[in-house]
Amino acid sequence: MSRHRRRESQQHEDYGQTWEVASFLSDGPRTKEEVAEHFHSYLRWLGLFNVTARLEGEDKHARMMDSVQEALDDLLARGWAVREGERYALTDLGQEEAARPLADMRRTRDTLRKLVLPETVSKVSLGVHMVLAALKLPAGLISGSVGLINDATDTLLDGLSSLLVYAGLRFDKERAVNVVLVLLMLFTGGLTLYEAVRRFFVPFEPEVDWFTFAATILSATFCAALWAYQRFVGTRSGSMALITQSVDSRNHVIVAASVAAGLVAALLRFPLLDTLVGLAVAVLILKSAIELAVEVVRSLGEDEVDVSRYTFGLAEKYDQFRRAQLSDWMLYLVDNGKAQTRAELNAQARQAFDFSGNPTLRELGLAELPRASAMAEQSMADLFEQGWLTGAERLAVTEAGREHLHEQMRKPRREMHRFHDPEHSHFHTRGTRQRRRA
Repeated sequence: MSRHRRRESQQHEDYGQTWEVASFLSDGPRTKEEVAEHFHSYLRWLGLFNVTARLEGEDKHARMMDSVQEALDDLLARGWAVREGERYALTDLGQEEAARPLADMRRTRDTLRKLVLPETVSKVSLGVHMVLAALKLPAGLISGSVGLINDATDTLLDGLSSLLVYAGLRFDKERAVNVVLVLLMLFTGGLTLYEAVRRFFVPFEPEVDWFTFAATILSATFCAALWAYQRFVGTRSGSMALITQSVDSRNHVIVAASVAAGLVAALLRFPLLDTLVGLAVAVLILKSAIELAVEVVRSLGEDEVDVSRYTFGLAEKYDQFRRAQLSDWMLYLVDNGKAQTRAELNAQARQAFDFSGNPTLRELGLAELPRASAMAEQSMADLFEQGWLTGAERLAVTEAGREHLHEQMRKPRREMHRFHDPEHSHFHTRGTRQRRRA
């Protein structure tokens, strides 16, 4: 087998740990311990400081070092690396191979950056709305479902709104476009309300088939993904027009679920429910349009629109989780004599958040964590506030802090993923903990 084909075969069967170690060594020779620390950096980037401390246990650390040694031996066997005393350095072939995944990371970074551009979101939204309209409108006409016909009409208007958003972003007329979007939503809500009321006086029993159900389910799935995408980029970029579209996409998810209920009711010979669904859809659209209209009017006199109220809220919960993990890790450092002063503890925390030496994270553009310094300061303040750490110059772990630390180190790993449950947060008041002990 030629060298080129052998390389392709190796890349096909393994594009993981060996390439990851090779990528790390591309910055220069490293020891086995430094390679192991490189893998720990991924845990810290995810906020799993507690796991990092637990891995320093004798048995677990030994197993990890064995795994690292296997990867290094694989590099030596492939001729990608040579050993220089205690360090491992890449050969020319190794540098060539390490460049492959790093180039892929750069392409991934460029793709991700394009995906979070508001202009890209508007293009994706246009394509999704056209596809959904092409599915829902025929299904609505075939079945006669007023809910599905109204939803398909609204989807067509959403396609138009996506074009308007793109034009607004391109020509810096986003606020004017947002006003038009809200007016379109008001018009759609009024039209669907009229159609739903009319059906009370002109009853119609919809025909239900597999195509109608498929169109409804696909609509719910795509609109849910589109809602999350538009909301994420909208809040990230401060684009109120994208947030307005995300509200409409969320409405489509609710509409699809309601239409499905109406179709099931038609199978059960209760067609009135479909009419009631159409009425509920109209009210929902009008309600969202009125709320957004109020927001637009409120923001007209502001230089910047506050979009914080539209965030998912997951970032705050995740920050809380990472801060709790970081606090436990800092407590571990002091308890094991690895940091004895505030300055030493701060320095280790800053070093823990320094991912510039991780080539993969660097190429992905993820080497810098926002608010990292503030998080470290807050974590230290939490330790003192909880009474787990004391000392003005020389730090010491209190008995309560040592008890808490040992409790955390004994926990099963699955417990560390329950950060979303406030009952498992490390930052309860001392009174709450005392009541639990009692």
